[in-house]
Amino acid sequence: MTSLHRSKLLSVFEKHENSILFIKGASIAFRYNTDHEMAFRQESNFLYLTGIHEPDFSCMLDLSTGEYLLFAPKRDTKYAVWNGYITPQETYKSRYEPDAIYYDTDIEAVLKKKNPKLVYCLDETQAQEIRKLGFTVNSDSLMAAITECRVIKTEWEMVQMRIAGKVTSEAHTEVMRYTKPGLKEYQLKAVFEGVGAKYNCFQQAFSGIYGAGKNSAVLHYQERLDELKSGELVLVDAGLEYNGYAGDVTRTYPVNGKFTETQASIYQICLDAHNATIEAIKPGVLTEDLHLLAAQTIISGLKDMNLVYGEVEELMDQNLFALFFPHGLGHFLGIDTHDVGGYKKGVEPIQRPGIQYLRTRRELEPGMVLTIEPGLYFIPPLLLPAFKNPAQQKFLNIPELTKLLDFGGIRIEDDIHVSETGYENLTDVPKSIADIENEMDN
Repeated sequence: MTSLHRSKLLSVFEKHENSILFIKGASIAFRYNTDHEMAFRQESNFLYLTGIHEPDFSCMLDLSTGEYLLFAPKRDTKYAVWNGYITPQETYKSRYEPDAIYYDTDIEAVLKKKNPKLVYCLDETQAQEIRKLGFTVNSDSLMAAITECRVIKTEWEMVQMRIAGKVTSEAHTEVMRYTKPGLKEYQLKAVFEGVGAKYNCFQQAFSGIYGAGKNSAVLHYQERLDELKSGELVLVDAGLEYNGYAGDVTRTYPVNGKFTETQASIYQICLDAHNATIEAIKPGVLTEDLHLLAAQTIISGLKDMNLVYGEVEELMDQNLFALFFPHGLGHFLGIDTHDVGGYKKGVEPIQRPGIQYLRTRRELEPGMVLTIEPGLYFIPPLLLPAFKNPAQQKFLNIPELTKLLDFGGIRIEDDIHVSETGYENLTDVPKSIADIENEMDN
């Protein structure tokens, strides 16, 4: 089905006489200056166009004829001894269906035979290799073109993403059931990855965040060494890849399976923001408007809890929401967790606290997939200076907020496919208070 992706890309370019698109896949990476091989993961753009999960491949797309030429690595006896069976060219041709297949040692000869006036490359590193062969190269246009193709998912891609969402959801639910006081944060990661292994999803979409107590307020927390304590919350932000496509889900829940009254009140504010933004998703909606809707819902909830003072409109104008919700609402999702295309060329981030970190600033279109992940945190490095800031302190219930400085944070994230009329939620993990408590009680 990657033939459709190649057709999409070719349609972006005018039919040039004698021009070539050249894309090089990834090679095995090694850990620092050792012979330790890192787990292979294909370069995302090459994967999108070819579906090949093996290292050392390259391809060309001929803009004048539409031909798809594949260049496979020429393996030697040493490779066979250490890595096993050498795949014949005929098998590659049958498996990946190029119009013609060559060895990687034939790239120069094929280019010289075609003698293109212009070769488009993904980046300057690949461009330098082609320039050395004597050809004129454009290293700017190809990445931009593939990026726009990747923004709108094909139905084949959605099949992969639904499976990624399903497996990721099962892993999250299993971790939720497993959680109890006395465990270490890294043990939750082990359970999550174990579910992925059951489905041959060994590739993590990203390293994963498993933070208990105050660690749940560290946005990209990676230590994973602390013990889970009764009375605290734990935040799990993790995802699995299926066939190269990512799931990315976050849930926050009580370590002992029961929310305290304060935890439930704060959690419900975040959940209300999460649900409100999802329900607002449809084609034509701006992602920055979704972010502001989430921020306003959070500020309104904090006001109801008497943690902030003033009218909601004034609190929004003063950007008080950024003290509690300092990151963007979400991002595009696909072959990469933070998928490409969040900002069109010429569109800049909005320079406003909190929203300046929004990874996607676009009008929603059918076929886009994005995450919705509002957060509500009590982060001392943000709140303590605000307590002393005359412009902010008058809006803050400092005594009550001080009691929450060790609370941590809450984030709730689902993966959403924008449909023709609204949305499709790819995530199925308990998130209401009742459903979480019921799941953890089983």
